[in-house]
Amino acid sequence: MNTSDPFDLLLDIEQRCQANAAGLPTLDKVEEVWVGVGFRIGDDKLIAPMNEIEEILDLPEFTNVPGVKSWMVGVANVRGGLLPLMDLKGFILGEDIKQRKKGRVIVIDYKGFNTGLIVEEVYGMKHFQTKDQSKDIPSLHENVSKYVNKAFSQEGDSWPVFSFQNMTKDERLAEAPL
Repeated sequence: MNTSDPFDLLLDIEQRCQANAAGLPTLDKVEEVWVGVGFRIGDDKLIAPMNEIEEILDLPEFTNVPGVKSWMVGVANVRGGLLPLMDLKGFILGEDIKQRKKGRVIVIDYKGFNTGLIVEEVYGMKHFQTKDQSKDIPSLHENVSKYVNKAFSQEGDSWPVFSFQNMTKDERLAEAPL
């Protein structure tokens, strides 16, 4: 081989690399992963499917809306668009979040419009193996349990899956005005 020619040198290096290259490791079994966002309503620690959540925000400055139920908190200007804000605990449990200013906002799609749901605490993203899904749902407040139909277990903790899609079908949401 003529090693004075740079092209021949590169070909020689490529051939030696391919001859000595190790193959990539193979996976024997691929397990499906379910991803959700953990949050709290009252004393109940829940998780919602990631595909039902648009984004999570700190509570923005908002304007109160007169003549609506107490759980309809107001509207906020978020990046130039109006975001209705609801107190999720107030809507579901009938008691408003005591320290609302410390709450976080989970933004969902409600009838084609982004709607902010204020929750007391957000635990962040959680990943579960689909094999860890269970129909055994831990004891929850009765008003919360109607939006839950399965749970996941992880490290001894049970995470009931809260469906925002099911919640948006609740006729009480349309009754925000007094």
